[in-house]
Amino acid sequence: MYIGIDVGGTNLVAGLVDENGKILHKASCPVDKSMSAEELTRQLAKLSLQAAKEADCPLSELKAAGVGLPGLVNNKTGMVIKTTNMPFYNTPFREIFQEDLKIPVYLGNDADCAAVGEYWAGSAKGFDPALVITLGTGIGSGMVRGGKLYIGHGGAGMEAGHMIIHPNGVRCGCGNLGCWEQYGSATALIRMTREEMEYNRDSLLWKLCGGDAGKVEGRTTFQAVRQGDVSARKALDRYLEELSMGLINLVNVLFPEIVCLGGGISNADDDLLLNPLREMVHRCSFDKNHLPRIERASLGNDAGVVGAAMLCNMF
Repeated sequence: MYIGIDVGGTNLVAGLVDENGKILHKASCPVDKSMSAEELTRQLAKLSLQAAKEADCPLSELKAAGVGLPGLVNNKTGMVIKTTNMPFYNTPFREIFQEDLKIPVYLGNDADCAAVGEYWAGSAKGFDPALVITLGTGIGSGMVRGGKLYIGHGGAGMEAGHMIIHPNGVRCGCGNLGCWEQYGSATALIRMTREEMEYNRDSLLWKLCGGDAGKVEGRTTFQAVRQGDVSARKALDRYLEELSMGLINLVNVLFPEIVCLGGGISNADDDLLLNPLREMVHRCSFDKNHLPRIERASLGNDAGVVGAAMLCNMF
């Protein structure tokens, strides 16, 4: 048995996972923003113990724990270098965690864990290399190659969201200009939709968001397109072009066997998202004899827990 831990901005989740990547039990609690890095690490150890206890799993049967964190980690040293909106900074995570739960502990970026989860038990199972892209506030990405997680030098590999696709473009939270996540994330789709709304005050989009552009969500655009709204169609076309640009670059550099798209955006109907993306990416793929599959990720929020649990097999 394994413990997989998903550290989110709102909730902490620890899952008991078997060797096939099946979640047997989960325990969760809200993030306490007042906790220090050490306190939060100990909280994760306690949550892991709780998940095992509630599932009647003896601690002697736990082979390892894996933790997915939103930031930069170093699995070799067991250090969490830095995280977004979390207190971890050069934190000796493994050392602290093992004071409460004395089993091997593996660390991974949350996007890498999602990739491992899909590779182990989701849409990417049986495919190698497998690339998983998560479309959310930003763009998360991870790749499994040769059955191992690709992390690059120092552990910061596969930050595809920070490919610069528009020099001197929109400023990114990382400080650079024109990063892909400023054009291909769910946040980007919302921005483009609001821009098109301002051009057309008669757009159906205004009705769908109750006259408040601040209430536009990623799904709002797809809803309006389905109802024939011209402004929504323009926004979606812009978005698909930008999203495909990053995917084409990744495919032509890495040539994965499969690309899985996750995040809320990926739930859109195939004819509005996956089908046009497949056509755009395949049209511009360098090797027409080895076109990658482009599919929807299947594990949803469980991908991070499953992937974290399986990290022990991926280095």
